[in-house]
Amino acid sequence: MESVTDAKNHDADLIHEEALESVVTPVHNSPFRDQNFTNLLSSSRVLFATDEWFARAENLVLDSDPIFDPNLFCNEGKVMDGWETRRRREAGHDWCVIAVPHKGDVCGIEIDTAFFTGNQALRVSIEVAKCCKADMEEEEWKYTWMPGAAIRLAQQGGIQGTGMSFDQVERAAAACNDFNWTEILSMTELRPGYEETRMHYFTIPEEVRREATGFTHVRVNYYPDGGVARMRLWGHPVEEIESTINETLKELAIPASAKTYPHPELSCEKNGGRGLECSNKHYGVASNLIRQGYGKDMGDGWETARNPKRPPIIIKDPKTNLVDSPLMDWAVLKLGMGGSDSSGISRIIVDTKHFKGNFPESVKIEACDAAGVSDDVVCGVTPGNSDGPVTWFPLLHRSRMGPDREHVFCEDSSALVNTDRTVTHVRVSIYPDGGLSRVRVYGQPAK
Repeated sequence: MESVTDAKNHDADLIHEEALESVVTPVHNSPFRDQNFTNLLSSSRVLFATDEWFARAENLVLDSDPIFDPNLFCNEGKVMDGWETRRRREAGHDWCVIAVPHKGDVCGIEIDTAFFTGNQALRVSIEVAKCCKADMEEEEWKYTWMPGAAIRLAQQGGIQGTGMSFDQVERAAAACNDFNWTEILSMTELRPGYEETRMHYFTIPEEVRREATGFTHVRVNYYPDGGVARMRLWGHPVEEIESTINETLKELAIPASAKTYPHPELSCEKNGGRGLECSNKHYGVASNLIRQGYGKDMGDGWETARNPKRPPIIIKDPKTNLVDSPLMDWAVLKLGMGGSDSSGISRIIVDTKHFKGNFPESVKIEACDAAGVSDDVVCGVTPGNSDGPVTWFPLLHRSRMGPDREHVFCEDSSALVNTDRTVTHVRVSIYPDGGLSRVRVYGQPAK
């Protein structure tokens, strides 16, 4: 028999699906999306919310744009796509706590009050904390330190039409007090969610950013109540690496693509890069590889079907430790800014972000100088054909890939070769199949 909790969540899902089929808001261009930032709240988990009468706190961190149907109502009232609390009649204010999937370095905040035109939260503030302790297991410091979080996660999030008791709020606040919280956004007024006023952007001051780096949890405060459609924290996920100074210490590292580099990313669409053609488009296209920023999920990359000719038993070459098979898929990318000049390519980053069980075993990249040759002709020339109008030459030797990470190849890498040749196009080969999120090719531009 379906429980009351299951029924309410099922009804909420149906309402959201119905709303998705109605009005979809247009995409808004955040100033943070032009950079190699990722939304640190993507795939996060809400651990606690004081009240979720009109809409669950999980909506606040959805990647999708908010939707609205003026005719859609439910038992609690008007259906809103965001986190909306009831009109507060008791002392205090509403707040929620969110666990992010990766420790973060936040650079900017984006708040969207779309469609909350008379019911938006009047003011908000945002705090972050590093809620990990040496004597805690990861599951404990991520989730179970918050009273009631395990039950909430087990029931797939909060339940619309509910609110926490005074004692539950007190226990949650006491748990939060065990950690030091850094305010990244002080109490700030929000505008109503009309089209011209809905978007709010805030840049994090450098000193606050340094103090907050490595945070694991976010606390969002409404003053005193109301609703917000979406919230995004733009920045970089950070990982712990062993310190070279002391093996017992750990330091935080941000991805290589997020650091300042002397040469531009020639392959990026922002700089005129283009994804031309690929051998298999089953789960994505070549143009996804050169998009700005980080992939939001696997659908935001290039993934091929499993190769139908793969052998029944995989065999490795004992000399290379790579899969002993010529099976592969390929994609051709055209570099922007006229390609590289005669100083060639200085760095390549192959990113398998989100591809954890379906990343390629290895990747090889070839290049050509096809100035004056049409893109169709370039795509039609196969490597090894020296009689064609262009000749592909090795740029990155076949190299092993891993899941969900950046693979960085610089000029001092033995895998990166022919770095002194002009390049206008690259051909990315993945063995035997799989998915990539981004391919970043850097160099001194010809133009």
